[in-house]
Amino acid sequence: MSISPAISPEVLDPADDPRAVRGRERAAFTLGDIASNLTWTTISSYLLFFYTDVASIAAATAGTLMLVARLLDAFFDPAVGMILDRTTTRWGRARPYLLFGAPLLSVLTVLTFVTPAGGKLGAVSWAYVTFILVGLAYSLVNVPYGVLMSMATRDSGTRMKLAGFRAFGIGLGLIVVSTATQPLIAFFGGSTTSRTGFFWTITIYAVTGMALFWVVFASVKERVPLTPVSSGTTKGALRTMFRNGPWLTVVVFSILSFARLGIITGGAVYFALHTLHNPGAISIILLAFSLSAVLGSVVTAPILRRLGHRNGILLGLVASIVLTIPLYYLQDDLAAFTIVFFLANIVGGFGFVAVPALVADTVEWQEWRSGQRNEGLLFSGYSMSTKIGAALGSALLAWGLAAVGYRPDDVTAEVSDGIMLLFLVLPAIIAALQAVCIGLYRLEAQLPQIKAEIAQRRG
Repeated sequence: MSISPAISPEVLDPADDPRAVRGRERAAFTLGDIASNLTWTTISSYLLFFYTDVASIAAATAGTLMLVARLLDAFFDPAVGMILDRTTTRWGRARPYLLFGAPLLSVLTVLTFVTPAGGKLGAVSWAYVTFILVGLAYSLVNVPYGVLMSMATRDSGTRMKLAGFRAFGIGLGLIVVSTATQPLIAFFGGSTTSRTGFFWTITIYAVTGMALFWVVFASVKERVPLTPVSSGTTKGALRTMFRNGPWLTVVVFSILSFARLGIITGGAVYFALHTLHNPGAISIILLAFSLSAVLGSVVTAPILRRLGHRNGILLGLVASIVLTIPLYYLQDDLAAFTIVFFLANIVGGFGFVAVPALVADTVEWQEWRSGQRNEGLLFSGYSMSTKIGAALGSALLAWGLAAVGYRPDDVTAEVSDGIMLLFLVLPAIIAALQAVCIGLYRLEAQLPQIKAEIAQRRG
């Protein structure tokens, strides 16, 4: 009796094996985005309100401040990316930045929500300095964290799943910030505009975020091998990046996404207080937005797998714009308003969930065309786009508030209507621009052939 030899399953490079990234590591990506959003979402949702209603900075001044500061620190991101591409340590390339950068980010996040003595000039000067520095610290942590997805695996399907885990973390972070911030500020300070309340609330968020980044450092592996980085000039590296057409499309889309996000999360406070005249609606609206991100993180991957990345994102944006129309007529019915708002942001958020995976795919295009992966540089450019988008959103909201005549102590009916338009119509306009942008994305169909050619070159 003969025994047939067992057939061994194909042995895959861990970087290409969809089974290599297991549960603990996937969960770490969720924790990383919770950590990021304890800083990012708090700043997006409450810093403009802190400036105008706590630090007594005029809305127009605050808008200019946030735009200028964000643009300055945004251009720090490519420098972080190029340094990251040349980093070699016993912990890898990206992970050390989480270990050593997280404490710096924690301290600066707290200082951003502090108002020192010195009158209005002192408050504005302090705001400029701290807002720029917290942006720099965020780059030192978040650019390497973003790169980890492309370093953990080359498998596109796994990347999209990890993008879902990241989006789930974003949603959980949004839920924490939207439901806990106002009650914590009131608990520690006695009112929702208390300086003491803001200080202790932000301190809790900052320390928690630091601990979660350390968990990511301990849990995620860098599997994709290093590719030699050419010794070309900084100018040459940037020129290569700006020739990556798919990356440029994704970056512009990301700028628009984060501008829309900034208007929605920052505008919710003003809309609830001065249009709905219901302070309790702040947490309800932001919670609905947060839950839409959580559910979106679950449904986006299977929907985009069926429809395709480009078509699925495009259809979601169109549906979101259509669902914005009834919101205008539902302002007197908070329950109905919240349900429609929730649905609009689920479908409108498909692209927000998918963007990190799309950026990771543009790394493959970069290697295919130039022989250089440049993960750090490409993800730093993406990180820069999130800051530019957030700056644009905050500035548009603040300038819009100034244009409609907003003053915290004198909100007229006309101002209230203007806030409503800023909160509902402006994000819909930006969603339409996003739809045009994603319509230009063509990498998805080319990716299998690109990966095959890269694999053939490696032998």
